[in-house]
Amino acid sequence: MLVALFLVLWQGPETMFGRTLFVVHLGLFMLWQPFVHAEQRLSVPSLLVLAAVVLVVGIFLKGWIIALWIMMLAGIVGGKVLLFGARAPRLFYLLALAFLVVALLLMAAPLAVPMARPPQQILALGYFGLPLLLLVMASLPQGQETGGAREVVDFVSSLFVFLLLAVLMLGSLAAMLLFGSDYAEALLQALLTMGMILLLLGLAWNPHSGFSGIGALFSRHVTSIGLPVEEWVQALANLALREDDPHVFLEQACGEIAQRLPWVTGGEWIAGRSRGSFGVTGGRRCELSHDGMVLVLYTALALSPTLIWHCNLLAQVLAQFHGDKKRAMALKQLSYMQAIHETGARLTHDVKNLLQSLNTLCSAGMEPGAESSPEYRSLLRRQLPAITDRLGETLAKLNAPQSLSTARRVAAAEWWRELCQRMAALEWISFGADTPIAGELPAEVFSGVVDNLIRNAAEKHLREPALRLTVELVRNDTGFDLMVCDNGSAMTEAVAASLFVGPVSSQSGYGIGLYHAARYAQAAGYRLELAENRIGRVCFRLTLET
Repeated sequence: MLVALFLVLWQGPETMFGRTLFVVHLGLFMLWQPFVHAEQRLSVPSLLVLAAVVLVVGIFLKGWIIALWIMMLAGIVGGKVLLFGARAPRLFYLLALAFLVVALLLMAAPLAVPMARPPQQILALGYFGLPLLLLVMASLPQGQETGGAREVVDFVSSLFVFLLLAVLMLGSLAAMLLFGSDYAEALLQALLTMGMILLLLGLAWNPHSGFSGIGALFSRHVTSIGLPVEEWVQALANLALREDDPHVFLEQACGEIAQRLPWVTGGEWIAGRSRGSFGVTGGRRCELSHDGMVLVLYTALALSPTLIWHCNLLAQVLAQFHGDKKRAMALKQLSYMQAIHETGARLTHDVKNLLQSLNTLCSAGMEPGAESSPEYRSLLRRQLPAITDRLGETLAKLNAPQSLSTARRVAAAEWWRELCQRMAALEWISFGADTPIAGELPAEVFSGVVDNLIRNAAEKHLREPALRLTVELVRNDTGFDLMVCDNGSAMTEAVAASLFVGPVSSQSGYGIGLYHAARYAQAAGYRLELAENRIGRVCFRLTLET
């Protein structure tokens, strides 16, 4: 393409050969141009427009058209050269830019303005130096120009290069007319003036004396479009602190968009099964989608790329906040269901413990002569009121669960006597306590733990008939410790490691009951632990947390 352009400048635009070569140059440019894919098929209207342009150029080709075309081509190359990181393509395009600048100043300028003709020696330098530059470019190794399927041109850099060349050309002509200089001298004067102006602009753009320059003002102007978005983000953060419901949060946040963003007239939003609208839904439509949420914004005018970027950013922030609200609500519901499950499981075990006490009374009533036995009637008078009170407490927890800090505390001696009487029918259990027993303890915590441990030991006793269980109440400086030990087989290491951490599935019966008993004891300030775990000595201890 550059070779064809050089031949056009050498032959001149007035000759038929030169015009033919310029048409060839335009065809090569269509293959090289970075704006449209080269393999794309052109439509019939596009072909007609292209044919009309080629026809006009072939008939009315002038020197000023070539000069203007070279400046545009130099702008395109200058907009591409800054985007390359590889050395070979970057050097190639830098040499191409140098070729176009030299061709414009030495060969195209005299064709456009006959008076702008450099000396013969400088002109010969252009005619013989440019082919050598093309040979150097052809000898460079090839490199990957772009990493993607579509090439990119920096529009600002292209415009800057085009304006610099235009100012250089017009400045040279102005210097020739005002000062009567020849073309070479006027070109040097224009270059010197442009260099000084660029130097002053560079100092004013970023001064080193501690003052903000033109660059800060320009950046403030470019980013000023983000101020409404920043205000909306601040309002969104405040709304996130006040509102927990995802639907209401999204509805109010979208309402803030129409109020705070001046270029948005209204919109619509869709999030799952919820949808809504705000403002005036009419005009230019911009649809944004993030994380399952679709936000449609309506504007009076078409959005610029900067505004589209800002709108896409605010849609992404809104989707993130909405997703966090949905996850928070799901976690809250999950915590609520977990609380219901734990409460139900714990109360279920309380009912099982009460059932075990009733079974003990029924077993005692099955003994011969129990109906007329004074001991049995005395046992009923003592146990039935206690069972009634415990059942009433369980029902009260179902209606309105109370804090463990206000749980019922009873005399330790009374609780211990009731426990011994209730388990008296189980001959394989022995009880021991430090005397005298003075003080109080939380009856629900101790009863829940000891009932679960005795029930598990009863299931273990069915497999090991020689099993004996010892229950001890030990007084210490801070309160009471409950020790429950058996002389049976030890638990496996896997079961012992996961005990009290979660429900354990095992044949020995340790599992959900002990898990909830330990959680209940921990909430009351106590700790249930496995004190010993060896053959012939398996002990559990309930002690006050220190």
